[in-house]
Amino acid sequence: MKVVLDTNVYVSACRSEVSRAHFRTTFFPLLPVTYLAAAVAYELRINAADRPTQRLVQEFVGPMERGGRCIAPTFADWIEAAAIVSAIVERDRGWRSKLPALLNDILIALCARRIGATLLTYNGKDFRLIRRHKEFALRVLAADVE
Repeated sequence: MKVVLDTNVYVSACRSEVSRAHFRTTFFPLLPVTYLAAAVAYELRINAADRPTQRLVQEFVGPMERGGRCIAPTFADWIEAAAIVSAIVERDRGWRSKLPALLNDILIALCARRIGATLLTYNGKDFRLIRRHKEFALRVLAADVE
């Protein structure tokens, strides 16, 4: 079993000590099978505005970097992402305004799919849309613990 955590899973852990404790008890046991998508690392790092949050992000992602469990989109993933974006534009017109933000989610899903991992997220709506255009293993988590 392999897993990829969506950005929102890490972000939720940054909100409070209760959320951090929930993250540590729920997701740290999965660390040996957890992979870090490059798009997730990017989103986490650009949104870590202060030193404490930057340290927390490093605590969460550092073990995967050190363990060589980081995945980045390949050329084929980018081409597939373009096809998915085009399909969404064609068939799901109501999503057009959200496409720039959806691109990272598409790349995260494609990376997870390529390595045979299940993507864990609190954001079922966006990833279910992507899955209508490309199958991948998805587990939508129950609402955040706040």
